[in-house]
Amino acid sequence: MSSSDSPPPLIIGDIVCDPPVVLAPMAAVTNPPFRLLCREMGAGLVVTEMISAEGLAHKGRKTLQMLDIREDEHPVSVQIFGRHPELMARAAEVIQDAGADMVDINMGCPMRKVVSSGHGAALLKRPDHIYAIIKAMADAVDIPVTAKIRAGWEDTNAVEVAQAIEAAGGAAVTIHGRTRAEMFEGHPDLAAIAALKRHVGIPVIGNGDVRDVESARAMMAETGCDGVMIARGCMGYPWVFRELAAAFQGAPVPAEPTLEERRDVVTRHAALYVETYGEVRSVLELRKHLLWYFRDTPAEGVLKRRLAGLTSMADVYATIDAAAEACAVAAAPVVFARGLERHPNRRPSACST
Repeated sequence: MSSSDSPPPLIIGDIVCDPPVVLAPMAAVTNPPFRLLCREMGAGLVVTEMISAEGLAHKGRKTLQMLDIREDEHPVSVQIFGRHPELMARAAEVIQDAGADMVDINMGCPMRKVVSSGHGAALLKRPDHIYAIIKAMADAVDIPVTAKIRAGWEDTNAVEVAQAIEAAGGAAVTIHGRTRAEMFEGHPDLAAIAALKRHVGIPVIGNGDVRDVESARAMMAETGCDGVMIARGCMGYPWVFRELAAAFQGAPVPAEPTLEERRDVVTRHAALYVETYGEVRSVLELRKHLLWYFRDTPAEGVLKRRLAGLTSMADVYATIDAAAEACAVAAAPVVFARGLERHPNRRPSACST
């Protein structure tokens, strides 16, 4: 794809995702507030944080609370993790009944706690079992069943895995161009993504270090993939979806947001959070988002001094204003970061496959 081309929409089953840009599933990040922001910015498809298939199948109260789909975020996919075909199929039925547009299977999370129980990237070692899971789910529901994989466990076997997904009735596959052994280090293997695209007929979504228009176009041009997925590149910078939506429609790429625009979006993110989760949880969870939004700016020092003392949403809003003010009065022009360069941490709660 050349720099002037406008890629067609990403079509998964009968769901049209336009532009072909997907918000990655990220635990403790892609909850309703952030998904709504990213859809408003122009994401063509948003995916929930990964949810336990077993919890959904047994209709656990806390697990069902995670299945919080809003009218304004469609199309939306729900990602689940699990390894038992029957439970995965029952979970898919719950997800379909909840109004999701599709269901995605996590086959890429590399975290030790996840793979040690046979979930996430551990599934890549058994393409035959992947077939059984996809077949059970595809037979149980009418919505598209998709999977998110890595290039392999230690060696690349993505083509074999993707062919099993397609043969079982899977509607699309997302591939992160690193093996489980590579975790989040090094560069994604675009050749592995390109090889997978050549060997399957279902849509292929490329993932790994996509953080701007240039890297998205390069991913699509070098691999032939049908869409791109963004994870770290949007953390603290949801405007990347606005930029990609414009570029992929052949329009001029919008300028980076002004300081006032940033303050408005951060404030809206906080407001959506408290509407969804209430004050106590919001005050705790918004801290990481504030640091991401103002990373590597004069506001970082202000935030680090104030975050531990936050006790109310009034404190949060005052801190946002103080952070913006620190940037406004800086002696030199402030250069804001575009997403996160590295994975934020290595705990399973931050898995973004």
